[in-house]
Amino acid sequence: MSFSLHHFIHSHEVDQEKHERLHAKRYVRFIDKAVYLVAIFGPLMTIPQVLTIWISQNAEDVSLLTWVLYTLTAIFWLLYGIAHRNKPIIISNILWVAMEIPVIVGTIIY
Repeated sequence: MSFSLHHFIHSHEVDQEKHERLHAKRYVRFIDKAVYLVAIFGPLMTIPQVLTIWISQNAEDVSLLTWVLYTLTAIFWLLYGIAHRNKPIIISNILWVAMEIPVIVGTIIY
């Protein structure tokens, strides 16, 4: 049996009744909307680290291993989000990877 990401993505069905019950609650609808802000602003909080490395051209106190592991974790979550068609997870982890790569590159260069 071979693994097919396409098959995996399209073989998961959402329990429609459970989904509708959850979204009948106001606070759940609020959280569903607010999570998009968190998905965007969370990764953007990395900008000061990126700027510090690239402007000062110094990454002496930055752990390359830690940032590589953060990136691998974000890639895994991105794949999970794609597999489950979860837009906030997809958006967030695309942004996390986009923010972490400059940190990694800057840490290698400087």
